[in-house]
Amino acid sequence: MPQNDRHRRRVVDIEFEANEDFIALPLKERVSIVLITNGKASFLLNEKAVTLTAPCIMLISQYDNLKFIEGTRLAAKSFSFNPIFMNSSLTFVRLLSDCFIEIEDKHDRNLINMFLIRDQYYNGTMDLPAKTYLRLSEWLAIMGTEVFAQSDGYWTCRIRRYLLQTLYLLEDIFIERKNPQAIKRTKSIVDILFEYIHTNYSNDITLEDLCRVVHMNRTSLNRKFKAQSGFTAMEYLIHHRIKIACDALSHTNLSLAEIAEAIGFKYDTYFIKQFIKRMGMTPTEYRKKMWG
Repeated sequence: MPQNDRHRRRVVDIEFEANEDFIALPLKERVSIVLITNGKASFLLNEKAVTLTAPCIMLISQYDNLKFIEGTRLAAKSFSFNPIFMNSSLTFVRLLSDCFIEIEDKHDRNLINMFLIRDQYYNGTMDLPAKTYLRLSEWLAIMGTEVFAQSDGYWTCRIRRYLLQTLYLLEDIFIERKNPQAIKRTKSIVDILFEYIHTNYSNDITLEDLCRVVHMNRTSLNRKFKAQSGFTAMEYLIHHRIKIACDALSHTNLSLAEIAEAIGFKYDTYFIKQFIKRMGMTPTEYRKKMWG
């Protein structure tokens, strides 16, 4: 069931199952990360017999046909979410039409492809190396704890951050599975910076920090980043923060000071200035417009 946010008047389209039994999967209007932590399981997945042995992962969507056959000493946990939880532009209608203009939306769309694409090389399942399994197990446990605890008004922000880290890690495995004959892919400088910004935007990030991440000087970094994204690196950081702010203004009762702090602005006055510059209105005016 979707989560009723105990801190705000809203419903959050996510679910966590600590003991997944596969009876309800796949969920409507959801994609699901299913981590098999122990044992063995047999399924019919899209009319094909599949046997999975822990540790492994399933990435499934509402378009999959999944039937559980049997399990031996089986244990699994799952985290399910509507893609709009990650990015409000990622509706299932737009995902199917592949109609995205913003580079940020295209980047996030690619992360959801793991749940949607099926071909001769990839059926939605992945074997996991031990180190990868341990990291994913830890992150899913943290996400599950936050789903049930909702420890403060920022609980969904923390879940999004761990969800992105999880998807970035799985994307590396997915790309190798999709291209089995290819040499191991090296991420571009801009891909690395996107991932860093998307998972650390709430921290105090400087251009020097970004330079250290990719071991480049300021001029070269901004030249490469702008060529691919149309922004300098710091412009993109602010662009991303404002996009997160728009979502918070539309769907929460957080104060402007709380939103500013949550997205990495030290001062709410600077946040308001940057918001007006990019949105043509104040945050309060934007909230009133979205709330009707």
